[in-house]
Amino acid sequence: MAFVGRFIIDWMYAAEDRFTGATLGGIIKRVLKILGGSQTTPKRTRSTEAEPEKPRYPKRHRLEDAAHVSTPNDLAESSVNQAMTNSRGSAGQLTAADARNEGSPDLNGNGSTADARDSQSPPPDTGATNGRDTAALADTSETLLKRYPGQEQETQRICLRDSQFEEEQVVRLLLQELHDRGFTDTFNQLQRESGFTLENEPVSQFRNSVLAGEWSKVKDSLSTIGIQTPDNLNVSDTHLANVAHLTTYALHFHGSFRYAALFLIKRQQFLELLEARQLKQALLVLQNELSTLTNDIQQLHRLSGLLMCPSVEDLRTAADWDGSSGRSRFVVLESLQTYISPGSMVPVHRMETLFGQALAYQCDACKYHVRPANQGLYIDHMCPTSVFPQELQFSLKGHQDEVWYVAFSPDGRYLASGSRDKTCIIWSMSDFSIVHRFNGHQNEVAYIAWSPNSKYIVSASSDRTLRLWDVEDGTQMQVFSGHEETVTSCKWLGTNDRFISGGLDHRIIIWDINGTIVKQISSPRVHDLAVSSDCSLLLVADEKTDIHAYDLTTLTFMYSLNEPVEVMSMALSADARYCITGLRNGELHMWDLDTRTLVRDFSGHTQGQYVIRCTFAGQDDRLVATGSEDGLLFVWNRNTGQLLARLRGHTKTINVCTWSDKAAALATSSDDKTICIWPAYRGAPSHRPDSTDDLSTSDDDDDDESHADDKSMVSGAHSTTSIDMF
Repeated sequence: MAFVGRFIIDWMYAAEDRFTGATLGGIIKRVLKILGGSQTTPKRTRSTEAEPEKPRYPKRHRLEDAAHVSTPNDLAESSVNQAMTNSRGSAGQLTAADARNEGSPDLNGNGSTADARDSQSPPPDTGATNGRDTAALADTSETLLKRYPGQEQETQRICLRDSQFEEEQVVRLLLQELHDRGFTDTFNQLQRESGFTLENEPVSQFRNSVLAGEWSKVKDSLSTIGIQTPDNLNVSDTHLANVAHLTTYALHFHGSFRYAALFLIKRQQFLELLEARQLKQALLVLQNELSTLTNDIQQLHRLSGLLMCPSVEDLRTAADWDGSSGRSRFVVLESLQTYISPGSMVPVHRMETLFGQALAYQCDACKYHVRPANQGLYIDHMCPTSVFPQELQFSLKGHQDEVWYVAFSPDGRYLASGSRDKTCIIWSMSDFSIVHRFNGHQNEVAYIAWSPNSKYIVSASSDRTLRLWDVEDGTQMQVFSGHEETVTSCKWLGTNDRFISGGLDHRIIIWDINGTIVKQISSPRVHDLAVSSDCSLLLVADEKTDIHAYDLTTLTFMYSLNEPVEVMSMALSADARYCITGLRNGELHMWDLDTRTLVRDFSGHTQGQYVIRCTFAGQDDRLVATGSEDGLLFVWNRNTGQLLARLRGHTKTINVCTWSDKAAALATSSDDKTICIWPAYRGAPSHRPDSTDDLSTSDDDDDDESHADDKSMVSGAHSTTSIDMF
């Protein structure tokens, strides 16, 4: 009998893929009962008792609350059993009738009545099996239960750890991410299994109405959902700036968030009516609804001007709008979410935002942040301590006198330098050779600015002029004469056809590249200028102790920052949040322009009567760098103020240092007539492994000999080079 039992069981193992409609453990139990109790199967009668309905979804509980704590082995064996149950055999599938007869759940998920009968009325023991067979069957039963544990237990969801975050919030964020990435089936399954939905019915109707352009329904749905007010916003201190911005923006709509939200809806409706050439209806929306929602007369005038657009293409261009068939409705929906409680409508791309915030935090904590944070999400970002600066890579010698300024091109392909020898040189960053040498100024070249497209440079000189040079063909394009004293600074204004200059003659002038003065204003004597990347902010350092801020669009004065001593130079971060000032007393100060407060100071370098231009450096401007009159380059961490490195590559005063993200390098120029290139890390675009094979010493005699030749003399590091890392 034991042999027969093992044969049947082995056959079931071999054919287990066929039993997809039944639980294999139940079948095995049934066989064991038959073999162990009687050679004949008792007559079956259908049970009349009502069976309890099993729950539709697995129970949700935490591991410590479970009645039975499964071990890792149990979980692994259960997974194998589940995989076997769900497999499909090549010889066919078990029918629903067979499943009922064999004591397994039917196709609708109901429990087996046969198992219920057998558990209530076990077959009588007729003594047909001897002790040896019984022991063998017991061993076989034990083996089967080990292979298929917990068949009688209900499947439960095991939460393997506690979390400080609410489960509903986590699940809803997962749902949003799955929806945004197009995993529709997984999205629906997670909603069914968790019992949570991404949005309730009113919010879903609101979303669908916006995307369908049903604007009357959108207004009604918005009333049902409700609009936040500044009083009921639940935000942390880090978000107070956003709330302040929304509150300021709402002032254009009678101080009401609701009016601001309704204006977005009605503006979209107005534009879509214009697109459909329903001008009369559009005019009614403008007069009867939009005009009552805002007190911004200029905004209303711009909208009324759209009524005169002769074609749909002109309308889209004038309104900077891509039409109802584009993404405009999605943009409106995302804008409206600003005014809706996040508990009702999860903010757009919320998980992506959290990922970005986590990465930004890691970058803030990175001591040497000079490499892009591209390691992905699996590990935290941290630049290794062996990076920036690795070594002095090159010392460029081509000028015959002190080098007063250097600047990288925006594309990182070139470096421009200006010198007391009245020339400008364009260096190639690929091989550090001279591409062009520009002659024309009558006095020292004090400043250079690259056009955004890296095709032109403007050079400013103490000869009271500026000159425009074409970097591609090496020609002088224009001479700008308008200042009456030394021109100390110049900046491009976001486009390739206008720039601004300042000098010691109390003038700030805006030029076009044809030599025409577009506008000029009176100002203090200018030591330095800084312009934000969006060209909305202009900072002016005067010859005394003040930094003056102007609205660049209107050239109107905004505020001033006062320093204790004379400001020699300044630099503005790419996001226009921070400004660093180089002071005559040998300190650098960093200002937060949002709060207009001094947040950090950097010291250790030497600065007195000479202009030494400082800079932000590293990825996201996380480093601060400046030169020193003792020939050292100092690098600090912007957020902590910690001195990271003190570098020697020059023998005299460093006049300027500049950083390039594209080249991943710092460049410095000095009174020793040289330019030093400091790559941020090995493998950076500016790093050339073969350049350090032959290091040579630079001295003034070598420089003098090189002046007879117009070619660049490129050498390795000075023999005096030292790197102090902290």
